[in-house]
Amino acid sequence: MNSLNSRWPVIGVVIAVLLVGACAPSGTQSATTQPSASSGPKVLKMARNAEPFSPFVPWQIDDNPTLFISVNVYDTLLRTTKDGVSVEPGLASKWESSADALTWTFTLRDGVKFSDGSPLKGSDVTASLDMARGGAKSAWKDNYKAIKEITAPDDKTVKIVLSQPYAPLLSVLAMFSGGILPAEMARATDTKDYDNTLAWKTKGTGAYYSEGWKKGDPIILKANPNYWKGKPAVDEVRIEYIPDDNTRVLKLQGGESDLVDFVPFSQIAALNGQSGVKAQTFTIQQSAFIILNVTKPPLNDLKVRQALNYATDKDAIIKSVYFGQAKYMNSPIPQGTYWDKNLPGYPYDLEKAKTLMSQSAGASGFKMDMQVRSGNTNFANTAVILKEAWAKLGVTVDIQTLDTAVVRTNYRAGDFMSTPTAASPFSYWTRYNNPDLNDKITKADLEQDTKKREAMYSEIQKIYLDAAPLVFISYLGATAGWRSNVDGFFIDGLSYYRFEDVKINK
Repeated sequence: MNSLNSRWPVIGVVIAVLLVGACAPSGTQSATTQPSASSGPKVLKMARNAEPFSPFVPWQIDDNPTLFISVNVYDTLLRTTKDGVSVEPGLASKWESSADALTWTFTLRDGVKFSDGSPLKGSDVTASLDMARGGAKSAWKDNYKAIKEITAPDDKTVKIVLSQPYAPLLSVLAMFSGGILPAEMARATDTKDYDNTLAWKTKGTGAYYSEGWKKGDPIILKANPNYWKGKPAVDEVRIEYIPDDNTRVLKLQGGESDLVDFVPFSQIAALNGQSGVKAQTFTIQQSAFIILNVTKPPLNDLKVRQALNYATDKDAIIKSVYFGQAKYMNSPIPQGTYWDKNLPGYPYDLEKAKTLMSQSAGASGFKMDMQVRSGNTNFANTAVILKEAWAKLGVTVDIQTLDTAVVRTNYRAGDFMSTPTAASPFSYWTRYNNPDLNDKITKADLEQDTKKREAMYSEIQKIYLDAAPLVFISYLGATAGWRSNVDGFFIDGLSYYRFEDVKINK
């Protein structure tokens, strides 16, 4: 599994490992029906901090805004539990493995239909997963490389044959990248004809569907009348993109939005003190850090990267930026299964930082751009603190406030030196690549002995921590605010939220 490298640094260690359901027994779950709205269409108005970048194709997604849409329109064979540390039935109502753990058999849930009313078949699952593991445009192939073959003996059964036992299989099948599309549509996503117009239209088995979207416009999600858990209580979700944190909060307070995400930590308490509004921090697998482009001199020097880490006062940032609602980050993975709590991280030590820098390629000082997404209060405040702190090392930080889409394009192209971000745990774009470490991650993913795997992941975390392609800062929760008549909104352990659980009261 291509994990702690240049693009997908902890997908193997976190997504495919934190979920302890990777070794769970077969499960069953009965469908429950939610009541539909009793009078008039119920519309939920949401303001998000960024608009999608990737197409609405599960295995082509490499940005969080699209991911959040995907989990509402496409189902996977299994789903993550709300705490983000296990799996539960999704499109598969039960599953079992052979004695040698090489063949897994999944039984599909009865009566599942796509949003257009067509029935879900085993062939749809095989076509979609084949695209995820082998499609030309798939960004997630490495997560499925242990799969040798996927077949559908009949419309209700899917068999997955592995080349060797693979402990994270169930967790991988619960990832958003394994969303199921109709077979013909799944195969079409790799063709030249599948342009941006088609890419924004969905036909899934999830609670909602999209009839299309144009960048700059709000996204409209419509309730799927054929949803296997019953038609959602909210008939339509209208999502507009407001990058500025304070503007989103004002729209919530004024009643223009029913729900907003990424509420600044400094405003949580104040919002809860206002009539008609609620706000909360949810516990999720998320970290805040600075991405360092290790291909840009002098950031290609290990001692420079370590010096920046030691010169960063994490406690000060946690106190002033996150108002104490964060925890010191000691490892490249969040606090979940196989997280090594004994790793030291990089405690604040300015003298050690100065010594390392004096021995490095940055000893004579250097200028470094820090690209900050406009409107993000936490990132902006962090950048200001680091500019002052790193000046003590002779580093001149050039803070560049740019549109989110520009920052995203730049770090994909490698056109940056540093940028603050909060990831749950997806691509880090550091361009750090250690073939030996990649091999260790692959071996850990294939190890069946739990204690041995834990020891292997501890070693992996230490190697990545020592390499310092990030400036490790803190473990964060996810924040959101909503009007008091909105009920059931929840951000789960992997930062997903599903509108199927939301109701709007009178």
